[in-house]
Amino acid sequence: MGQQVNALIDKLYASLQQTVTALSVLSEAELDELSSHPCAMDGTIHDLLAHNIDHERMHVGQVYTARYNLRKMQFSRVDRIVAETIRARADLIAALIGLPDDALDAPMPQDHWTIRDMIEHTIYCDRNSIDDLARTQLRGRVPVDYAARPIEAVDPDYGPLTPNGTAAS
Repeated sequence: MGQQVNALIDKLYASLQQTVTALSVLSEAELDELSSHPCAMDGTIHDLLAHNIDHERMHVGQVYTARYNLRKMQFSRVDRIVAETIRARADLIAALIGLPDDALDAPMPQDHWTIRDMIEHTIYCDRNSIDDLARTQLRGRVPVDYAARPIEAVDPDYGPLTPNGTAAS
C-alpha cells in the first residue's frame, strides 16, 4: 500500500473513533427525534444514521467497482489477509456494541471464560503472534513507532505479555 492510501486508512480509523464516541452517548429515545440534517431527508436521527450506513456501503461498492475498472483488484495475498483481519476485528468489536459492562465478567456456564477473558485472549494472541512476526521476520521493516506503543494483554491461562510481546514465563 502506498503512503497516501495508508494516510486515508488512518483518517478513516480516526473518523470512525470519533463517530463511535459520539453515537455511544445517544439514547434510544433520541433516535426518534427529528433531525435537521438534509441527509435525514426530513426524518429522524435514526433515519440520518441509517442513511449514513447505506451511504458508506454504497461508496464501498463504488470503490470495488473502480478497482475493477482500473484493473487493481486485491490479488495480493497480503492485501487479502490485511483486509480480512480488519473485517474480523470489526466483527468482534461489533459483537461488543450494546453489551453492558456487568456482562463482561459474567460467568458462562458452558465455558470457563468470561467475555472479557475471550477479548483479552484475542488481544493476547494477536499481540503475541504479530509482535513476534514484527520482531523476527519483519525486523527493521515495521515503522519505528510500532514498538513504542505496546498494548497490554493478559491471557486468562497464560498471564500477561511482556513489554516486547512475548509470553511471560
